[in-house]
Amino acid sequence: MELLAPAGNAASLKAAVYSGADAVYLGMDLFNARAKADNFNSENISQYIDFCHLYGVKVYIAFNTCVKDKEMDMLRLRVRAAADAGADAFIVTDIGAMDIFRASGVPLHASTQMGIHNLEGALMAKELGFKRIVLSRECRIEDIASVKKSGLEIEVFVHGALCVSFSGGCLMSSFMSGDSGNRGRCNQPCRREYSCGGNRGYLLSASDICRISDLKKLQDAGVDSCKIEGRLKTPYYVAEVVSAYRDALDGVVDKSALSKLKRAYNRGGFIPGYDRGNGDIISRDMANNAGEEVGKIICAGKGRIETSDIPDLSVGDGIKISRRGVEIGGMRVDKIERRGGSLVIPCKSDNYRAGDIVSITYDESRDRELCIEKRYIPFDAAIEAAVGKAVALTLSASGVSVREESEYIAQPAKSRATDKSDISGVMDKDNGELKCVSLSAEIDGDCFVPLSVINDLRKRAVEKLRYNILHNYNLIRVDYVQPLAAMGRNEGGAKHGMSRLIVMSDNIAILKLCAENNIDCILQIADYRAENIDYIMKSGLFENNSRIYMAIPKIIRVADMSIVKAAISKIRDNLVGLYCDNIGALYLARQFNMQVIGGTGLNIYNKNCIARLGVDDYAASLELNVSELNALPDPIVYAYGRPPVMTLTHCPGKLINGGSCGDCKWSSDMKYSDAYGEYLLRRIKISDCYFELLNPDIINIAGRDGIKLNACRYLLDVTGYSLDDAKNIIDAYLRGKKCEGGSAGHLLRGVK
Repeated sequence: MELLAPAGNAASLKAAVYSGADAVYLGMDLFNARAKADNFNSENISQYIDFCHLYGVKVYIAFNTCVKDKEMDMLRLRVRAAADAGADAFIVTDIGAMDIFRASGVPLHASTQMGIHNLEGALMAKELGFKRIVLSRECRIEDIASVKKSGLEIEVFVHGALCVSFSGGCLMSSFMSGDSGNRGRCNQPCRREYSCGGNRGYLLSASDICRISDLKKLQDAGVDSCKIEGRLKTPYYVAEVVSAYRDALDGVVDKSALSKLKRAYNRGGFIPGYDRGNGDIISRDMANNAGEEVGKIICAGKGRIETSDIPDLSVGDGIKISRRGVEIGGMRVDKIERRGGSLVIPCKSDNYRAGDIVSITYDESRDRELCIEKRYIPFDAAIEAAVGKAVALTLSASGVSVREESEYIAQPAKSRATDKSDISGVMDKDNGELKCVSLSAEIDGDCFVPLSVINDLRKRAVEKLRYNILHNYNLIRVDYVQPLAAMGRNEGGAKHGMSRLIVMSDNIAILKLCAENNIDCILQIADYRAENIDYIMKSGLFENNSRIYMAIPKIIRVADMSIVKAAISKIRDNLVGLYCDNIGALYLARQFNMQVIGGTGLNIYNKNCIARLGVDDYAASLELNVSELNALPDPIVYAYGRPPVMTLTHCPGKLINGGSCGDCKWSSDMKYSDAYGEYLLRRIKISDCYFELLNPDIINIAGRDGIKLNACRYLLDVTGYSLDDAKNIIDAYLRGKKCEGGSAGHLLRGVK
């Protein structure tokens, strides 16, 4: 399996390469999901790609953000620069930019931001021309094995930070501040404190994953590439994690690996992901580096603490102090006094007391050790020198050989002849990434060659060797371009006569009301158990030949798929089509030969996306402002409702109330709270349960000043509403009246 490492800057890139990565992924100055990293640019990208290719390390460029129509030319320039520099693949999110990426001839990897987690999504990606899928972090082993049936390469995250929200489906930072995760500017609101049912803590902060013990299992499931998260992490972190996983993949057992990984960075003590059930993925007591627990405070006084003996704690290390799992403080160790079996450490805080836990969060000596390690490209050298002949130097490395001859003709020695030790000293000079590891010399015993001549030969030969290694690498790099997928091409515009209002709800009475008023509606199903589907069928909902679409869940794991398909099969003859928030759902709709509304979860930002997805109609991204919406061809606009800002794959009920699925303690009254308001929770039950965290503010654009939309079709999301409340809202929009309350969402500001 490939070991793929993060490179947020040049130092981290070199750390990854020196530590044994097979490939690195990085971003340029725009259009990557880590806008706050140092990143690379069109001027220096060629230099760093060449550096990696010398070592045989591949470089994948992340263009994994949503792109607006006005930004396509800027994207095209960066794609061209990266392609010309020899990028090995592009990691892509926005399907609307596919023409630009495909024109480059560079292989394409579907970003985890696309939320691909089932075979249907993979097959859709294959049709679009992707070579590899970066799977959603929520995937389990059985999901991976199913997706592998697509024939595509599979890449999974094996280490690092875990987004608590379903991949690509988080709008929380976006609605809080305009800093969108879909644009690489996430402010990580999940790492803040929240309260729920009298509990307070970091209730949305997921622990880091560590799957170093699962590598064989992942390989057996079909994983081709193991990806390490961390483009915002330090070079020390990158080097440590890459080294540990390199050893593990090579079968080298390092009993101290987990200790080193914890010190490099860990949030929540590490979790194995979702394979052992959803598990308790939340680190509710600590949202940052927990480090490695190494001792306890014996006693504390003003200006100092005394701890149990910690043999490998040194001056310069970072430590954290916690009490019952909650961080109390921390410091960089400036001085240590060893007293028998204990340590005395000066500190500025007097908040500590006996029994508090001491953890190492930074190991300075290990950082120094990793930083001085440099991996060279070894070459063999052979020199030939004989009186009356030109001096020749041959260098060989990485399957490439070069030969250089001097203009200088070797002369008889007048005093001391040139010998191998003289030449060896010259070959050991700085050769950049290359290093001479062996030297053979055929020298006439009475021959003299000035060392300056040999040095000039060395420089020319090394440069030629370097050039030929890169040339040889690029010769075996194969452009990967499939024919353009045969997608439908609908430029939008209600071509099947959709009504001016579209109402989304899980309430049968509301949907019946819509049918009576010739309003198109979208059926949300909160519970996919067979008895609930039977209830919907017997409810009389479909008696008036109403125009009803069915919303497909954003997440459909392997265990869920047969249940969702059964529900569609039972209802399909009564439906106009499906409302799809994920590309896997689009493929599912095609399997059932049904019309499609592309949902807001598809993050449709630009005109080309509509055509590439082949939808019959579409709801535009929730992150576009009025002018950006008006530039699109007749979109459906999310006009009213509490949009989901996260979709959670763990159970908040278990987190807050404990228990198991067998004694389910979920309550529909559960909500998270912070300074921004109350986030209601909504459950969707298939085989697993999924939970939507709803925005505190209601979007409501009815009668709002400054909103002049060319589009005349509005989506009213009244899921969870009573019939009376929904009546008032629908009536206001039908009559063009002002509907009190709420905000304009992003319509008046957009996102950065």
